[in-house]
Amino acid sequence: MMQLTIAQRMEQVIRTYIQACNNADAKAIAACFCPDAVHYFPRGTKWLGAATIGGNFAKRVQELGLSWTVDQLLTDVDRRAAILEWTQFNKQSGQIVRGVDWFVFEPGTFSIQEVRCYIAAPPYPDMSRQELRDFDYAGRGYPTTQIE
Repeated sequence: MMQLTIAQRMEQVIRTYIQACNNADAKAIAACFCPDAVHYFPRGTKWLGAATIGGNFAKRVQELGLSWTVDQLLTDVDRRAAILEWTQFNKQSGQIVRGVDWFVFEPGTFSIQEVRCYIAAPPYPDMSRQELRDFDYAGRGYPTTQIE
């Protein structure tokens, strides 16, 4: 049996995760994550832990009829990171949402350690900062004030 490359392993985990989400399979979703994983969103609070992430996605899929496609996928082997461009379909509302997830993998296990979700949508006029809530931008070296 041929051994997968690092890039192929990361892609396999992401595709498995998206299929598990589409199947509303909380255990299979959680199995893609390390136990203390975190999932960040632009609105709402972050989800902490593999079981929470799995349970929350499964519940939303069941309640709203959500599903996702893998549109584009890029991997960065050196950083153990990947970017997924996706489309989300909501059967209940008929809405289509497009976005990008930034994945960070745990070295060695290739379990997902972190997901940062970015949604291609109009800005929220009631929010002064259009960024992920609870994400430590300053601590990660991102600019926090306008560059002049």
